[in-house]
Amino acid sequence: MIILLLLEFSVSATEYPLNITDSAGREVTITAPIKKIIVLNSDAAEAVKVLGRVESIVGVTDSVKKKSYYFPELQDKETVGTWKEFDYEKIAELAKNEITGRNDPTLVITYTFKLEPAEKLEGIENITVVAFDFYKEEKLCEEVEKLGKILNMEERAQEFIDWWREKRAAVEDAVSKSISAESISEGELANEILSYLRATYLGTTEGHLDLERLRRHAWFYVHGSKPWVFIEGTAKGLEDIATKGNGSSDHATCTLAGGYNIAGELGGAYPHVSWEWVLERNPDVIIKGVYTSGWGWSGVEEPAELVEDIKSRPGADSIFAVKDDRVYVCCNEPLYGMDSVVGLTYWAKIIHPKLDLDPKAVYIEYLTNFMNISYPEGTIFVYPEV
Repeated sequence: MIILLLLEFSVSATEYPLNITDSAGREVTITAPIKKIIVLNSDAAEAVKVLGRVESIVGVTDSVKKKSYYFPELQDKETVGTWKEFDYEKIAELAKNEITGRNDPTLVITYTFKLEPAEKLEGIENITVVAFDFYKEEKLCEEVEKLGKILNMEERAQEFIDWWREKRAAVEDAVSKSISAESISEGELANEILSYLRATYLGTTEGHLDLERLRRHAWFYVHGSKPWVFIEGTAKGLEDIATKGNGSSDHATCTLAGGYNIAGELGGAYPHVSWEWVLERNPDVIIKGVYTSGWGWSGVEEPAELVEDIKSRPGADSIFAVKDDRVYVCCNEPLYGMDSVVGLTYWAKIIHPKLDLDPKAVYIEYLTNFMNISYPEGTIFVYPEV
């Protein structure tokens, strides 16, 4: 009897009713310990799994089942729709206890920009809807902490937050040291300018910086050694290339990784540019993000083709990124969401190759310690390898 009482206490350590404010600014009340969870996107599924409550998930969307590599244990769960359209009758059905006929305390997790579930399920006994995103870096730790409280998994939540912050701090520290070490002094810049002027006067540039390199070094002297980065998304032709501007997750990642996002000066988070614009800006590094059909690439053929496609564009051989062989393609899977610090580490290594960082080791830690799955040896997440 004493043991049962202790177990009951450990399960119900959180005091109820529990009031929290979700990321949509909604005041939400949890009246009892959550027994069932329904996730309406893969980011929510990943957060629940990281916190050790994946066995409580009874309903998922098709986007979760498409990621069988991350969620093998959820492949036989009931489907409640797509990531944007939901079956509310099925959600209500899954909440019901087959023995009592009443709803078990059920948590439904949706995105902050998809609040229809809160409206549709309002007033249904024991079903609580919370809006968390789990892909916005500035809110991630706060959301994990709140979900930990809701699911009575606060220690696990803190364990993840501590790990995530440790890995992010390692990147920030390494990048700061690299920028400082690679900074161009006033004397070095003056010597480069004199060398260029002397070479120009003598009519030869052999062994000396060209004018564009000299201009870039002058920029580094003023702003720090932050390589200019072009972040490429979907390219519908040379006149319509999607990129990421200030306000996007990629812009924040690029900045943290010690790069200067050349599209950050444009208006909006998701501007479109022409290839001619890229040539004029002359980036030091090009990173193309790709949503792969599976978990990364199983071979080099596809990513190599994507890199070659960029390098073979008209005028590409005139820009530093191509001249210096610094055109990369990256699988987007570890770039957004709970594993975003993995993507950050990859990008830092791309932008500053000499950094003493090991992105693969960070990914292995995440998969082993928080997702309970093995790293897929031989799979390519960044090409060329860093």
